[in-house]
Amino acid sequence: MVIQKFQFATFFKSVLNSYSQIFFAKNLVFAAVVLIVSLANPIVGLGGLAAVVLINALAYVLAFPKEKIKSGVYGFNAAFLGMAMAYKFSLNGSFVAFFLFALALLFMFTVWFETSFAQHKLPMLTLPFVLTMMILELAFNTFSNIEAVSLFDRFTVVLAREVQLPWYQLVHSLDNFPFPPILAYFFKTLASVFFSDSVLVGIIIAVAILIYSRIQFTVALLGFIGAFLSVKILGADMQVLTQNLGGINYIFWGMAIGSFFIIPNIYSYLMMLGLTPVLFLIYESIERIISGVGLSSYTLAFSLLTILVLFILKQRSVNKFFVFPIIQYYNPEKTVYKSVNFLQRFGTDLPFKMKLPFLGQWTVSQGYNGGITHLGEWGNALDFVITDEENKTYSGYGAIKDDFYCYNKSVVAPADGYVYQISNITKDNNISDVNTIRNWGNTIIINHLNGLFTQISHLKKDSFKVQVGDYVTKGMVLAACGNSGRSPEPHLHFQVQLSPEIGAKTHSYPFGYYFEKTDDKPILRMGEIPTENSIIYNVDGLELIYNTFDFKPGRTLNVSFNGEKLSWTIATNEYNQTYIFCEKSKSTAYFVNDGTMFYFTDFEGRKSSALYMFYRSCFKLLLAGERSIEIRDRIPLSKELPSSVKWLQDFIAPLALLSRVNFSSQLNRLDNPFYPENAEFVNRVEVKYFGKKQPFMEYTVAVSQSKIEIKSENQNLCIE
Repeated sequence: MVIQKFQFATFFKSVLNSYSQIFFAKNLVFAAVVLIVSLANPIVGLGGLAAVVLINALAYVLAFPKEKIKSGVYGFNAAFLGMAMAYKFSLNGSFVAFFLFALALLFMFTVWFETSFAQHKLPMLTLPFVLTMMILELAFNTFSNIEAVSLFDRFTVVLAREVQLPWYQLVHSLDNFPFPPILAYFFKTLASVFFSDSVLVGIIIAVAILIYSRIQFTVALLGFIGAFLSVKILGADMQVLTQNLGGINYIFWGMAIGSFFIIPNIYSYLMMLGLTPVLFLIYESIERIISGVGLSSYTLAFSLLTILVLFILKQRSVNKFFVFPIIQYYNPEKTVYKSVNFLQRFGTDLPFKMKLPFLGQWTVSQGYNGGITHLGEWGNALDFVITDEENKTYSGYGAIKDDFYCYNKSVVAPADGYVYQISNITKDNNISDVNTIRNWGNTIIINHLNGLFTQISHLKKDSFKVQVGDYVTKGMVLAACGNSGRSPEPHLHFQVQLSPEIGAKTHSYPFGYYFEKTDDKPILRMGEIPTENSIIYNVDGLELIYNTFDFKPGRTLNVSFNGEKLSWTIATNEYNQTYIFCEKSKSTAYFVNDGTMFYFTDFEGRKSSALYMFYRSCFKLLLAGERSIEIRDRIPLSKELPSSVKWLQDFIAPLALLSRVNFSSQLNRLDNPFYPENAEFVNRVEVKYFGKKQPFMEYTVAVSQSKIEIKSENQNLCIE
């Protein structure tokens, strides 16, 4: 019984999502409103509903992916087809067979288009519906039992039948209200999605869109205004906007390009407006070509131009100006806030983070494009030495190798990988001697299995701790610093390259994290390349903090939130993203622990949940014992602004974000600097909108062995 109930619930969602997908949305409440409004004309509305139910049922029977069915991808074209057929053709016994045959054809077209276009990461949009409907309109005359509803019948028989409906007067109560022409036509055009000419239906749809998304409402209106002005300027018949989905082309075009397939911004708005006249020309030319054979193009023009534009944009080498969403949230505001935040936080982030190839503090003796040996194809390399307070590299007279601080010091793997090659045939030079025959000296090449190789050279002969083929992990000791090859005094040479040969062309690549020493306090460098003469050292994670925030998939966390007992589970999705899931609130928080930093990447669910408090209070934490470092970041706006402020920000979000949520974190206390058992962070969240700062929220995050306690003004959270 549980399985049957679940299947019914899933199928019900597939029906609702089919209607939601019509407006590029995925929201059950919005979908329910759309479905109810479609039934203002019962025959048309029920035709669409029957088509959606039948085609989704067919997909289930044929064992198509349930997630796709649930998303509405097979159903939204069926909604259009069912409504169009119920509107265009008279209902009789033969119509039922005609209807079923049409649905079978539509399903085949849907699967074909969806699969073919997915290979190029393009949407099929309404092409299955348009193609199926054109075939029906060409073929129906050969069937004597299938009758089209003529224009005369529509204004006599059909109208007389509709007038008898109890709600007819209500549905058409605003038809004669003196709205400005552009507004009246906008409402009628929206209503024409369901083959209705009711102003009230259009208003309800407009309000539903507005409540669901301010951005989507804006681009829908702008798309229509572009069409309205094109009709006015070119002198076309205004009725073209309200018949056979003609005007819907422009509204859908605005939604698709202005708010869905491209992250909404000033450029997406300008392109949407700039190409609206082109859409008008395409629509009119198609109508002129096919009108002679009694066909309508419906939403063909919108589908063709949208697919063409997206195809062209996908040929670019860089996502510039017109940026595709990393994740499709089916909500323009969420897409803007989360995508912009993601690009701000991780736009220059390294997918593969390397650490410095040594232990302790070293000095960059020669940086990128240094004036000694780092020239031309070998310019993107670094040389390291150890210096003292007088900036000397040796003690005593510096006459022998052992006088130099870095000689015989351990060299470690900058990242995980396989030892690809080792050269261990070069004797170490005496001081001031160089070996120009074996320029690189003793060298190790590591293959990091992602297209990157690292080369570490001038190593001490016979100091290697690994062999070719060994798998090494980040921080593992490889060998010792020497003075072999073209090396007048002991130093370490490091370079990143894209091929495995010793001495290959160098490749610019920054380190993940490192500290740079200054006279005041260290500077945390993230995703940067060390500069010449800087003194640097690795960021070593504190075992206590790292282990406490090392949430392994499959683990269950016991949570107490303001006295309420909860349970969270740790899991990994198909994209290898690790997340925390709270069953009670149905909330999910995605996170990363890279050994140096713990940070959240996304959150979906309730703002009032305990998981959101954890997400907000521990948004980004440095897993090291350095108390002088303050970590700063920005939390996405999607759940942070008051409703009134958020609505205002939503309208202008594609143009400017005048709100921000600043996060800061600093280690406040360690009970023992060497072997701590307790640590405490003080973290702050400050919301600022339209130039006005709000009172900040401070969180105290106490960390002990396998336990996290978080306290704010009126909330307490304990995680074990």
